[in-house]
Amino acid sequence: MTDLTDNERRHAAALAAIRESPYLNARCGSMVELAEPLEDLLPLYEHNEDWDDVQLDEGMLRCALRFTDLGAQWVTTGGLPELYGEYRILHFYDVFEQDGGPAPMPDATDFQRQFLSELRSFDTTPRSGAGMMSFIRMQSNASPLEIWYQDIADIGGDPYPSGFLKMDITYCQYLDALLLTKGTYGWQYLYTDMPLGGRGHQGTVGHLQRMLQVFPEIFPQHDYRELRERLEARL
Repeated sequence: MTDLTDNERRHAAALAAIRESPYLNARCGSMVELAEPLEDLLPLYEHNEDWDDVQLDEGMLRCALRFTDLGAQWVTTGGLPELYGEYRILHFYDVFEQDGGPAPMPDATDFQRQFLSELRSFDTTPRSGAGMMSFIRMQSNASPLEIWYQDIADIGGDPYPSGFLKMDITYCQYLDALLLTKGTYGWQYLYTDMPLGGRGHQGTVGHLQRMLQVFPEIFPQHDYRELRERLEARL
């Protein structure tokens, strides 16, 4: 494929590295089909009349990917410490055409209902059904748009619904982080302000520690110092 953008080439190479690694047993998406670029999906109000004042920053227009099946589910093999991961980045057409955000709980406040109505998932775990998702918040007059993470764990809280955490990361930075983490379960916690030192997060911490132990060996072309520092800051 010769017509890929620089960012698309990076993600195609990352997926190929997962598929070809002798240390990962993986089920991968395909790089064959490309859809329209993000700018061709504008204006946003044609998808949702409430999005007339939602702004996409220039960075998103440059970094957005045209792949329709970008993702992988994998597990380490060959005697390495057990490690799992999955991601599937949706094309923005599929993001924008979602009927709505996550369903609110019956006792949700008006603020929580409004907040959930603004969320659209863009990274999911469909192959495993692990229940982890990342969302972009289609919020009026906000730039850059917020990125939120949902887990089945007891995280987050008032005034937001339980189970959701805001990430200190932009959409483009999220894509960059995927090049490092390959969708390792729980990597999103590294980009939140949530402390991970409590007993309830031992499983997540152990999984991230194994990632930082194994990945420098599997993917020596990447520098994992920043992720290590982020984990240490949350312990």
